Amino acid sequence: MSTLPKNRAACGKTTTPIDHHRGSLTEFLPANESDYPLLNKRYIAFERAATSFLRKQDFVEPNHITYIRFAVCLFLFFSFGRLSYLQIFTLAALGGVTDFLDGAFARSASKKTRLGVFIDPLADKLLIFTVLYILAAKRALDPVYLALMVIMETHVIIIPLLSFIRDSLGGKRTGSSPYPSLKRDGADAVLVRTRPALPGRVKVHLYAYAVLSMMLGKAFHLSFLSALAHVLLILGFCTGAAAYGVYMIRWLRKPYPIP
Repeated sequence: MSTLPKNRAACGKTTTPIDHHRGSLTEFLPANESDYPLLNKRYIAFERAATSFLRKQDFVEPNHITYIRFAVCLFLFFSFGRLSYLQIFTLAALGGVTDFLDGAFARSASKKTRLGVFIDPLADKLLIFTVLYILAAKRALDPVYLALMVIMETHVIIIPLLSFIRDSLGGKRTGSSPYPSLKRDGADAVLVRTRPALPGRVKVHLYAYAVLSMMLGKAFHLSFLSALAHVLLILGFCTGAAAYGVYMIRWLRKPYPIP
């Protein structure tokens, strides 16, 4: 595995000029090494090739693609009663494609934003939760799975709350924000982020594969895919619990303030 060259020109990247009039939430930022799922020159070249058309469109931004995923969630939520399992699967797969495109576009065009860093994982989890809700509503999935998924995500509320309480009580700030590219830059930069943990990334993939397996199983009446989906969901909850522990231990060892 090769590392990402520090020289941006070595990757063939184009640097987008920073427009300070955009505001700190939508200001374009360069990608960090930690933003790449694979630090491999071939993968980076693949991302650039896949998003070459998008990079030529000045009016298109990565966040616009993320908004499509939110729109897919809303459409599925309000229309699933009239859709077949295959149609739901197709729309969910479309949402998955936008998940790849927005991140690859942001990295290859140096158009990462603080807003995008926040809403991209939110859209991912919302899409997965929406499809799981649909499966539960169609009585194809036990609602307990939904409750477990929500519990596994409560760290996004607990950690900021702990930071707020610590700051309110005048606690000593022993740490800084663990996401250095998101340092405070203006009053509207209010994001609280933690470095992505490996179990957290694995968890999201397991959820996604479980949802797709369940949908395909229902669409084509393949019981083994439905059984596989349940196994993947259980593995996802296990890795989610591990990620939860990593985030909490990381904060307890070195508390960081709200940006």
